[in-house]
Amino acid sequence: MAVEVVQFLVRKFVDNLAEEAAAAATELPFIAQFNTVRAELEKAAISPDNADELRECLYELTDLLAECRMLTNRPNRRRRFFMQPDAWRFSKTNKRVAAVRRRVLQCVGNDSGGDTAASQEDGAAAATGLDRWTTAWLDRSRIHGFDQQLMELESMAFRDCGVGRLAGVGIVGMGGIGKTALAQLLFSSPRARGRFFPRIWMCMSRTVCAGADRRREVLQGILMALGHEEDAILSMDGSNSLAELVIAVHEQLKGKRYLIVFDDVWHVDDWYADVVGAGGQNTPQRADDWSERLAFGLPKERGGLVVVTSRLKQAAETMVGKSCLHHVQPLSDSESCWAIFTDALSQAKGTVDLPTVDSMKQEILKTCGGLPSAAKTMGDIFASSSILSPATSTSQEISKSGHIITGNNGSLK
Repeated sequence: MAVEVVQFLVRKFVDNLAEEAAAAATELPFIAQFNTVRAELEKAAISPDNADELRECLYELTDLLAECRMLTNRPNRRRRFFMQPDAWRFSKTNKRVAAVRRRVLQCVGNDSGGDTAASQEDGAAAATGLDRWTTAWLDRSRIHGFDQQLMELESMAFRDCGVGRLAGVGIVGMGGIGKTALAQLLFSSPRARGRFFPRIWMCMSRTVCAGADRRREVLQGILMALGHEEDAILSMDGSNSLAELVIAVHEQLKGKRYLIVFDDVWHVDDWYADVVGAGGQNTPQRADDWSERLAFGLPKERGGLVVVTSRLKQAAETMVGKSCLHHVQPLSDSESCWAIFTDALSQAKGTVDLPTVDSMKQEILKTCGGLPSAAKTMGDIFASSSILSPATSTSQEISKSGHIITGNNGSLK
């Protein structure tokens, strides 16, 4: 039955895309990406193994088509420039389209091409200093070695999230150690899905518009995730707009047992302090105080959970408290690191000399040092290297376009 439902949704998406393209006064935003998805879906082999994920992707695509229609109908689209609020919305939609496109390509087993368009977008973002974007979605088949840490994190996160208390947990550790992956696992776990609604993921590592007020973007992002009307969000742009946004978030979350992840937090000040209300100040003393703290927008009466990930221990402490930190450790199981490396290596376009790679296993694992991102990076580099051959005997000799992968001390260059 699941397969038949997906086949129906594919036909519906193809028809809707054709109708939207024909009806739009100007070209539908992101039409090239939509057409890529359409082409892949039309030739995809839909099976019980990928039906559930494809169904979620198709629901998301339907929402995105409606959002793109709204973007197209905005008057300033015809002038081909964006006011700041429109640019914020356009960039958010662009990221959602790129993310669901990658999910579809992974589902149908055709993501080995590297997703050129998405890579170009990421490159352009990096060029302007906006170099990282995370979402709640993950491919569990490519996550290895976190079972024990996830159990410990769940035990900490779910112990105090009863009625009348907003629980908090901070996931801290060095870069590349797996903080975001662990948060994604928690966010999508059966216990979280069964206990919390809504569940909201906020990437804190960059702003969409250079120079934008990050506080406003956080609040706008939460309202967007809650399905708040765009016009209502963007109308809150007066001198008291921050207070209006905090109140709107509070009203939308009131009476709900929610989960919010603030991923990759770098900078916090007093506005972000004690979001769980452990200090006792859960509501503003005066009407004018609503804009003073993020915590005022997060009601506590139904219980809930706030998760913060950060390389900076102090940032997580500021938001959720010193006693609520989970320190992520490097993977102790070397086979988990090797599984991450081989997953990345499997994306190689050409033939890989597996005996040579296997002979370097211990050196590769030593270089990775238990860091999942290092294992993936090594696998990606090996996969893209064109000189893997039996003659290659050390990881220091493996290079791409003449660049050394590792130094004498085994560290990544």
